[in-house]
Amino acid sequence: MSTTPHDHLFKLVFSEPTELAPVLRALLPTSVAERLNLDQLTPAPTEQLDGDLRMRAPDLLYRAPWRRAGRAEVVFVIEHQSSPDPSMPLRALRAALRVWEQAEGPRLPMIVTLLIAHGAKPWTAPVRVSELYDAPTDTIEGLRHTLPELGLLLQDLAITPDEAMPGEGAGKLALILLRHAHRGDVWDALEANIHLFAEAVKRLGDSRAVGLLTYAMHVSDVPWERRLALKILPLLQPPEREVIVGYADRRFEEGVMVGEQRGVAIGEERGVAIGEQRGIAIGEQRGEERGRVAERRANALRLFKRRFNSFNSAHEAVLLNLAPDQLERLLDDLFTFEHPDELFSLADPTGRP
Repeated sequence: MSTTPHDHLFKLVFSEPTELAPVLRALLPTSVAERLNLDQLTPAPTEQLDGDLRMRAPDLLYRAPWRRAGRAEVVFVIEHQSSPDPSMPLRALRAALRVWEQAEGPRLPMIVTLLIAHGAKPWTAPVRVSELYDAPTDTIEGLRHTLPELGLLLQDLAITPDEAMPGEGAGKLALILLRHAHRGDVWDALEANIHLFAEAVKRLGDSRAVGLLTYAMHVSDVPWERRLALKILPLLQPPEREVIVGYADRRFEEGVMVGEQRGVAIGEERGVAIGEQRGIAIGEQRGEERGRVAERRANALRLFKRRFNSFNSAHEAVLLNLAPDQLERLLDDLFTFEHPDELFSLADPTGRP
């Protein structure tokens, strides 16, 4: 079950085999990737490895066949961590043992554990089981061929530049957003990679690609800017476009409420009694103002659609992102418009209609 925005995004994107395959091709040794048919990655249920309540099921589990038949499919255990976990090699070993226990025949399938680390700082925890042994280093080295060992295939996003991120489309963009979630510049990262979002829409479809936007809204402290919305919205069909605009409005309202609540708390701590009253007044005023703007925007959209048969999604994207003062002037001058393309003049970055 997804418990965090990071987990939801990770499983939304990488539950799709076509998004995971390019990541594996980039990270596996070339000699291995060429022998595997990664185009036939098959997801497997992770619950089958969670029979013991003390066990933690991996995030994702996949199987990939060899190009030449006759050998057991390779099993890929896919994990993601936002903070270093010293027990990761042991967790991976336990998951491997559970897979092997279910294997048929005397020979075992090869198991590769891919760990996507997307913490604010580079990964510093162990990546091999041998690093967990509590014994002198020379003793471990002397007995290495007799001791259980397992290493993680680590992809540390904290030290991976955006341009070197593995994957394609939604997969690559998801890793970039996970990296920037801790940096406070997730919108800048998205704007710099609009082409990846466009590719994600084609590969995943509108409804799933929107998950990338809702993730950015969850982890960002500020709403997206109008210039970015004007680039993103035309890439989506009307149903999903309306959904994400509505979601952005709700996130903004939640942010206002949280900000006001924090302001009230600070005011109380400082003994400023008027803090709460001002917070309530501001909240009511903003709520009324946003309600009026939303109603005026809906009226303008309806009138334009009725008046112009050539009104399309690009026009709608501009109208939905007009500033309140621009919207008022638009309604005042509505019947002077001869063609909906005149709306594009309102998208000037300076805000001048």
